[in-house]
Formats: sequence, C-alpha cells, structure tokens
Amino acid sequence: MQLAALTEKQTKVLAFLQHYMQQKGRPPTQAEMGDALGFTRSMARLHLAALAEKGYISAEDSTARGLRILQSTIAALPPNSLPVIGRIAAGTPVMSDENVEEYLTVEPTLFRPRAQFLRRVEGWSMRNANIFDRDLVGIHQTHEASNRQIVAVRIPDPQTGDMTMTLKRYTRDGRYVVLLSENDDQERYAPIRIDTHNTEFAIEGLYAGLIRPAGGPTP
Repeated sequence: MQLAALTEKQTKVLAFLQHYMQQKGRPPTQAEMGDALGFTRSMARLHLAALAEKGYISAEDSTARGLRILQSTIAALPPNSLPVIGRIAAGTPVMSDENVEEYLTVEPTLFRPRAQFLRRVEGWSMRNANIFDRDLVGIHQTHEASNRQIVAVRIPDPQTGDMTMTLKRYTRDGRYVVLLSENDDQERYAPIRIDTHNTEFAIEGLYAGLIRPAGGPTP
C-alpha cells in the first residue's frame, strides 16, 4: 500500500503515537499529546484528522482515546524504523525540510535516550563533539533540556525572521539562552545569544546519538 507523504509535524505525531502505545498499551489523550509535543488540544485534533485522512490512523469512536494505528501503516514501515525528516544545521542555521525523506531501520539501543526521528547534519560547528557534516543525528522529542546538553532547536533566521533549525550545546541563565558550537573556530561559529522574552525559541529535542553514512567525511 502506498501511503500519502507526511509533513514533518505529522511524522512526529505518528512517531509519538507509536511509541506511546507500545509503552502504555493505550492511545494518549489529546491533552497528553499536546503536553508532550508542545501544542494545544485543538492542534492535536487537526494533526489526528490529517493522519486519519492519509490512512495512517483510524478513529474508532468519539472518545479521546478512540484511535488506533492501522495495520496497513504498521506493515508499510520496517520494524524499529525512524523517519529522516530533513536537515539540521551544524553551522549557520538553515531552513528545515518539511517532508519525510526516507525511513531507516535501526536498533532501538543505538540511541540514548530513545530517538523518535533523524535529521541530516549540515556543517561542521559540532566537529569537536564528533558530529560531522552529513551524519544522521537521532533526536529524542522533548521541549526541555539541562545546561550543557546538545539540543535541536528552532530559532529565527537573523536575516529573514523565518524559523530555522540548528544543533548546538545548550546553556541557560534566566531569560537568556546561549547556543554554543563545538569547534575551535569561534569566530566562524560564534555563540548564539537569545533573549527568550523577546525572541521566539523552541527546543525540538535532545541529541541522542548518530549514524555515520558509509564513506562519510572525516575531520
């Protein structure tokens, strides 16, 4: 069965549903979805409706937990598969692709904490952390992080104001966030300082490990 392509956000919702149901044995409520993924219950309903329309899930009744992942969806995806959902900058922030590029089959123990999706690295700003251009990094979905963790974040492009993706080491002091590179060239890869009271900023998840493509670059 050929399923319709999912957007980035729809892929994250589906991955969350799959992992939640595997762990809990039941679907989440819309409130639980919103808390986990950082959006409102009305937005959760819209994403569920889109997944149902594309044939990935079915709403069995009108209750909050009345949904199931269709067997055709499960059969279409390899076991332990993770979606690759575009690029993440390890350098100057870049716009994120919105559609799934492919699904890769990986061992669940490869990433800690468990990853829900992969992003393709672009650039060398995290070189000293052994994260290279073209690596696939596993991202564990969360909107919280501790100081010194490596995070995937959305920040505004300084030129256009559009939200862009980047991978950096996270530090926070009150209202201010500083995103640090792991590269000796601190002039080229300077820290990014954000006033969260005045600038849109969102943590997409924690870096959980990587897959290095065969024949990938070396430092």
